[in-house]
Amino acid sequence: MTKSVFTLADGERVDTETEQEREQKQLESATTKAFVDSVKEDLLANNIYLPTLPALALEALIIINDVDSSASDLQRVISRDASLTARLIRYANSPLYRGMNKIATIKPAITRIGFQRVKNAVYAVSMKEVFRTSVKEIERRMDRLWNHSVKVGAQAAMLAKTQPGLDPDVALVAGLVHDIGHIPLLIKACKYKELIDNPEFLDKVLRKLHPHIGGSILKLWKFDEAIIEVAAHHEDLSRDPGDDVPVDYVDIVQVANILAHEGTDHYMASVDRSTIKAFARLEHGENGSDLDADTKKIEDTLF
Repeated sequence: MTKSVFTLADGERVDTETEQEREQKQLESATTKAFVDSVKEDLLANNIYLPTLPALALEALIIINDVDSSASDLQRVISRDASLTARLIRYANSPLYRGMNKIATIKPAITRIGFQRVKNAVYAVSMKEVFRTSVKEIERRMDRLWNHSVKVGAQAAMLAKTQPGLDPDVALVAGLVHDIGHIPLLIKACKYKELIDNPEFLDKVLRKLHPHIGGSILKLWKFDEAIIEVAAHHEDLSRDPGDDVPVDYVDIVQVANILAHEGTDHYMASVDRSTIKAFARLEHGENGSDLDADTKKIEDTLF
């Protein structure tokens, strides 16, 4: 809501903001403070809502992290879940792992991906469950959040393939979880009618808080530091690591995030890319038609 001000002939400034507008601003300010204070208290008390991965995916991750486990152990666990099996097979057949032959079963899928790298694949194909909710007030928002996260993850994976030293699997997961901080905030916002009833107001609060919350969640989940950095710093468009620092996953996800917002009314759709160091630091800040096609194939793998 904009504030109307005009100047009289004698130079006196007249504020035309209505009493209703002033009350609305005061209400928003008070609600924001109460919400932020409550979130801080939750963080200090380790009482913030944490989304969880499916139980079988967690079991698979335990096996992957066990030095005494084998690919056969992992195969036995994954095979118990038809959905997880199908998604990992699709993942192994995606443009991230181009093979001569199409894979149809889980064992060669694990072999193609590689036992050491399959952790990120399990994260990627299981993450959709984290974004599910039965809370009607935020169901649409969570769906949009997941759809956007898939687009960012797929873009990030393909951009990472053009950069030496970066792993497309890590970039994919980083893109999928870059906005993970939205989830506990949306759940908590359901207790604040002023936030739920005012989408623009809620967007401002989420934009301010979600990077810190996202980084905190990924620390608790013991994600790699590079992915934690993405969640914590992807919104900082003034970020400049320096010309002597190699392109990293924050650069990749910042560019992918902006590209994914193209054609929307999100504020990132209209940012001046020439002022954002991440675009300058990437050798290829935009996808060509071939990469666009591959990006869409990766998205289809995750939906």
